[in-house]
Parts: sequence; C-alpha cells; structure tokens
Amino acid sequence: MKIKAQNVIEFSFVFIVIMSIFLAIIELALYWRAQFSVTNIANEVIANVQIEAQNTTSEAQIVEYAKNSLKKSAGLLNLSGSEYTVSGSDGSYTIVSTFLKHGIPALVAFLNIDDLGRGNISIGIVYAYTGIFLYREGKSISSGSAQGVQKY
Repeated sequence: MKIKAQNVIEFSFVFIVIMSIFLAIIELALYWRAQFSVTNIANEVIANVQIEAQNTTSEAQIVEYAKNSLKKSAGLLNLSGSEYTVSGSDGSYTIVSTFLKHGIPALVAFLNIDDLGRGNISIGIVYAYTGIFLYREGKSISSGSAQGVQKY
C-alpha cells in the first residue's frame, strides 16, 4: 500500500511539470502565430494599397482603402468584427481599432505616404497580444515597417 501512495505522489509532481511544459509550448505557439499574422497583415495591406495607389491620386482614397484592407485582414487575429477610425493628415495617418484590450486599442496601423506619385508608401502595425498564461496583462507585437514598391 505504501508503494502505491508513493507512485501517486511521484506521478502528481511529474504530471505538474509535464503539463507546465506542454502549456508553455502552446502559449509560445500562439504568440508566434500572432507575430507572423501581424507581419502578414502588414504585407497584405501594403500590397493592396500599392495596387490602389496606381489607380488614384487621392490620399483620402488610399487611406480609406488601407482601412478597408486592414479590416478584411484582421480576421487573422480574431478581430474581424472590429471597426476602425482614421486620424492624421499630410501623409501621416493612424488607423485605430475600436476594440480594446486592457484599455488600449487591439490593432493600430501607422500609414505613411511620402510621395503618392512615386508610390512611396509604408505601413507599420502594432497589435496588443494577450496570452493565456504568460502575457495575460498584454504585450505589444509590431510588424516593423512594410515598404511599398516604388513606381517608375
């Protein structure tokens, strides 16, 4: 009887360690998925904006198209129902999600239009990631700057 109780206690300790490792692997996979999704969204939005920039000379249309493209792509981060607001002027715009995580917008995009005629457009995206175990209070994930291809 003593050996069975000892086995149960040893199993309990080993089970806790194994489950902690397993859950940490799951959390890390979710974090990296969010990181790659943010980068993919930035690349997709800038590609769509570059195509639209070839057909218009209006910054307002480009910004609206970027907002709509971001809204479509945000489904990768489970933000498909979120609305977005635009602020800024003179080539520097901010597109902000109305969905909040811990009091901050879940997704923010910074659109910079240097020269619309040459297609010098870039975008950077910041996502407020909240994890299950590690980052419950939130962590910012940014895409870096996605640069559009210049027209010649």
